[in-house]
Amino acid sequence: MRMMTTQQDGRPAAARRWAMAGPLLAALAGCGVSTVDEVRVAWPPFKDGTALVLPSDPAQCPDLSGTYRVAGELRSGEAAAGVADLRRFLAYTLELPGLPDTAEHAWRPTPAASVTFKPVAEGWRVLADDGQGGRFSGLLLRRDGMDPPVDGPRAAGPGARHAGGCTQGRFWISARRDWHQYESMGVFRTVALLRPQAGGLLVSVQRESHSIGLLPWYSSDEVRSQYWFGRSAAGR
Repeated sequence: MRMMTTQQDGRPAAARRWAMAGPLLAALAGCGVSTVDEVRVAWPPFKDGTALVLPSDPAQCPDLSGTYRVAGELRSGEAAAGVADLRRFLAYTLELPGLPDTAEHAWRPTPAASVTFKPVAEGWRVLADDGQGGRFSGLLLRRDGMDPPVDGPRAAGPGARHAGGCTQGRFWISARRDWHQYESMGVFRTVALLRPQAGGLLVSVQRESHSIGLLPWYSSDEVRSQYWFGRSAAGR
């Protein structure tokens, strides 16, 4: 009996599987629309390789200046470890350079741990202090748009691609990371909106993941969370 994994109807098995996936991929090409902290978010098709971009107007930027507690209080949505710690959220969910752990320093937060937002010309300088000497510094850029484009999703290199700006009194930032392994591909996408509230910092987040393979199979996941980070005593 001839093996079904090599030839059937004159085409290699891999080509047949991708052909079978065609209708599924077409169905996934449409945009999705959601609301994050009362802001309408229109997600681009995940296969087009671009980061999510919202309207941006520098005149609508909030004042994020302040020193905030690292541990957040869940206000709505699902509890999410990647959002509940402000520094870890900035360092790993948004992948901002300068904030992840290094070989020399690891983040070991104490009750005194804090994250400070200091306004600079490009956006905000972010200073994270774990309360026992560990200090990390990054830059939250107010891009007013998107990073330089790439030629399709496969051109994306290591790390996340970002877009950011201001709208409706909120600072928004989106991050996109693509991955490819053998005959499978996928993407992790995040949009976060930051604004001052009741003396603290309100962070609203929607995270999505999509993956597709050759069977064809498709999987997706979505998490929405909103955390409030109160002012730190270190900044008073």
